[in-house]
Amino acid sequence: MTTLEKLEELVYRGFEETDKRIKESDKSLKEEIKKVSKQVGDITDTLGRFAESTVFPAVIPLFKKRGVRLNSLWGRLPAVHNGQEMELDIAGIGADCAVAIEVKLRLKQEHVENFLQKLSKVFEFYPLLKRPILYGGVAAMTIDKDVERFTYKQGLFILAQTGDNVRIVNDKAFRPRSFDSFKTNGAHKQKKR
Repeated sequence: MTTLEKLEELVYRGFEETDKRIKESDKSLKEEIKKVSKQVGDITDTLGRFAESTVFPAVIPLFKKRGVRLNSLWGRLPAVHNGQEMELDIAGIGADCAVAIEVKLRLKQEHVENFLQKLSKVFEFYPLLKRPILYGGVAAMTIDKDVERFTYKQGLFILAQTGDNVRIVNDKAFRPRSFDSFKTNGAHKQKKR
């Protein structure tokens, strides 16, 4: 074997060893990313459950003060319809109305927009909620003022953390939107209470 061939062999082995180490590093890095992602997911899920458990016991009394009487309340309701999935964080029913509530740690406008899309399909996934009136609400530990204004304009109840309590922050002039009669173009009727 000539010196050039030996050099080529050494370079080739060096590349192989480097490639092997990079692959091992990539594998190790991917495993570490998976671990961290799972930990973040667990923390987020725990915080989400905490937020839901804080809001859940307040729903019936808060809505009763607003003239919306609910008899039953459920949390974390997964559903499947035509192969699609949906989950409501909190849902309640009364004799003539139902309420669906989305719970977030920090409410963003995109959360509200996504929830409005959910509400347009809620009866397909949850026929038990079918009532003459369906109200929507969002609950969060933190809500920026611009998101609060947007949510208010959409006719959604807004439940927020204030100290140790949860309260509905909509003022007395607020008229909730009923999401019961979406048409194919997304239009809706406003029900009077």
